[in-house]
Amino acid sequence: MVKNLLKESHPIEKIMGMKYYCSVTEGIGGKIKQIPEDFIVEEILPDGRKIPIDDEEFSFGEDIPGLFTEFVLIKMDYESHKAQINIAKTLRVDEDHIKLAGTKDKFAHTAQRATIWKVSPEKLLALDIPNLIIRAPRTTIYQTYLGDLYGNNFNIKIRSLELDKTVLTQRIESIFHELDDFGGVANFFGHQRFGSRRPISHLIGKLLLQGKIKEAVIEYISKTYQNETDTIKLARKTFIDTNDAKKARELFPQKMVFERRMLKHLMYHPNDFLGAINLLPKNLQMIFIHAYQSYLWNLGISEKITTYGNLKPQNEDIFENNEMVFPIIGYKTELPDTIIFDFIKKQLEQDELQQSDFEVRKIKNLKFSGSNRRVIIDPSNKSWDFENNNSEMNVKVKFALRSGSYATIILRELMKTSPINF
Repeated sequence: MVKNLLKESHPIEKIMGMKYYCSVTEGIGGKIKQIPEDFIVEEILPDGRKIPIDDEEFSFGEDIPGLFTEFVLIKMDYESHKAQINIAKTLRVDEDHIKLAGTKDKFAHTAQRATIWKVSPEKLLALDIPNLIIRAPRTTIYQTYLGDLYGNNFNIKIRSLELDKTVLTQRIESIFHELDDFGGVANFFGHQRFGSRRPISHLIGKLLLQGKIKEAVIEYISKTYQNETDTIKLARKTFIDTNDAKKARELFPQKMVFERRMLKHLMYHPNDFLGAINLLPKNLQMIFIHAYQSYLWNLGISEKITTYGNLKPQNEDIFENNEMVFPIIGYKTELPDTIIFDFIKKQLEQDELQQSDFEVRKIKNLKFSGSNRRVIIDPSNKSWDFENNNSEMNVKVKFALRSGSYATIILRELMKTSPINF
C-alpha cells in the first residue's frame, strides 16, 4: 500500500491525531451504545480470570487481613469518576481512597476490580446507589492501581446497519484480511481518551503543560461543540461572555459535576484558577496530561503510516519484549534522530513545549516521565454473528484486548463512521 491509497480518517478523529485507517474497504456503518447493554465490558485480571457481570458467585479469594477492601464494581451507564465520587460521598470518605484498575466507558455495562481504604466489606455491601452494584468484597493488603489488569473482554452490538448479511460478511472479512496485510491495527488511543462529542481533553492538557492554568480552566468550562445540548452550550457561552461564575453555574445541569464544582469555587475566589483545577480529582487532572501525550503518540503513529504506508517493522523501530513500541513522550523520553522522532520534536516546538514541561511544576504531584506503548493491537477470541431485530440487521462482535488498548479502535476499522456513532 502506498500513501495515496491510504484511507483518511473522519475529521473528528484527525483532531485526535488519528489521520488514517489501517484498512481501505468501506465500513459497515451502524451505531453502538444505543442502550448500555449494547457495550459489555468485563475486566480480565492479571491472572487471566474474567470478572463476569452475570456471576454473583464470583470471588477474588479468601480475606487477607489488611486495610484495603477489594471488590467488584458493576456499573450501568455510569462514568467512572462519578462512580468514585458517589461511592465516596455516600460513605463519607475521600474519593482518592477509591482506586480502579481501569477507566471504563460510561454508556456501557461494565464489571471491574476496585479497592477502597479502611471501609469494611459489610459497609460496602450495604451501599444502595442506583446503577451501581458492589460484589465480592474481601479485605486485602494490596491496593489496586490504574493499569493493574491484563485486559478486557468485549461483547458489543452494532445496530442500525443498512446492508444485507452478504455484503456485511464480505466487508468484515475483507477488513480483517487488509489489517493482517497492513501489519496489524494501530494501537491508537481511542475516542474516549479525548471525548467523542467534545474532543477537548488533550487541549486542556497542553495548556496545563504550558503553565496556562487560567486558560485551561476557561477552555474546560467554556469550549462548546456542535453535538452538545443547547442547554449546555448556553451555560458555557454564558461564562465566557460574562465571566459570571454564579450565573453560569445556575445554567449547568446537575450532572455536570466538575464544571459546577469549579464554578462554585470561582464564585468566591474569582482569580484562583489553580484552586479550581485542584478541586478536580487527581486522576482527572492526570487524564488531561495523558490525553495530550496520547495525541502526540497518535500523531507519531500516523506519521509512521504516512511515511511507510503500513505498520510493518522498519530499521528505526524500537522493540521491547519482542513487540514494536513507540514512546509516550515524557520528561525522560529519549528522542533519537529519525524521521518519526524529528516529526515529534517539531510538533512539540509548534505547541511551544519542551520535554521538561511534563514535570508540570505548577500542579502538585503531576509528573510524567514517559513510557512505551505497543504499536499493534492484538485482539484475541474474535467472533461475530448477525441478529435480525424487527427488520433491522445488527452485528454482535466479541473480542478481548490487553490492557491499554481501546475497543473503539477495532470498531472504527469495521464501521468507518463518525465518532458520534460510538
